[in-house]
Amino acid sequence: MSALRQSIRSLGIPHPETAIAAHSAIGSDPAVLAHTGDLPQTPDAFPAWIKSTVLNGKGTLFEQFENAVPIALGEKPEEETERLLRLLAVRPRTVPEIARITKREDFAGELERLAEAGLARTDPNPLEPELPFWTMGHRPARFYYAVMERYLPQWRRGYIADRLWGWTRARFRRYCCRPEFVSLAREWALGDPRTATTTRILVPDPEYRQMRTLELAAWDEQGGLVAIGTVRWGLRMRERQLKRLRYIKRLLGDPPVRLYCIAPRVDPAIAADPDPDLFRVGPELLLRE
Repeated sequence: MSALRQSIRSLGIPHPETAIAAHSAIGSDPAVLAHTGDLPQTPDAFPAWIKSTVLNGKGTLFEQFENAVPIALGEKPEEETERLLRLLAVRPRTVPEIARITKREDFAGELERLAEAGLARTDPNPLEPELPFWTMGHRPARFYYAVMERYLPQWRRGYIADRLWGWTRARFRRYCCRPEFVSLAREWALGDPRTATTTRILVPDPEYRQMRTLELAAWDEQGGLVAIGTVRWGLRMRERQLKRLRYIKRLLGDPPVRLYCIAPRVDPAIAADPDPDLFRVGPELLLRE
């Protein structure tokens, strides 16, 4: 069984979306699980659990997550380092993109230091191999920047936890759950014997003068494209997402590849699509042994 799938399943949560959401916050480290109490078994139980454990200002995990970056680095990060971490917590970035946003050129050493500390990592970029994607590689740090940092004093006091969760729930889903779901999807796609690597790609769209992003692309050992996929977490995948996927396939030269629509639910039009190269993949399939 693949590593991430095994880690998520080890939590023993029967509901796939709940299991992925919980794992995106806490992973499966026994030292963390010792402080999580009874894990949520359903989506309805999740909010109360996350607020009483990780987001409990008087709890052990709150302190651990609040100090995740200083613990990893061995010191409090400078503001420029924190700015890099905030960028990586939102989504993967290439070095030129980071330079454009920060208006800096001298951050290579900081990125390497973050990688050595386990806070950041690189993912391959097959279309531009010299420009790998830098991304957040540390769950507690990712959770801190996504959910805790903006309202840290309020979370610590704990008086309006319900309201705070309402304000930050969307960020948790987008910046914690979705990356976890994408990583799981990439790992699942490696189950195709033809696939040697899976990653994210940016595809140029000359007509509209923009870059089109796909969170899942699968490649064989010779560098040939095997499959491309679109991923949607926690929401129904609409037909327009499939149309976009096929549009990007045409931008890539219309290769004979599999198409993956990966989401908990899909539109009836996607479910009824007769294309034999189209695969509809839900969380339960990603976690199946």
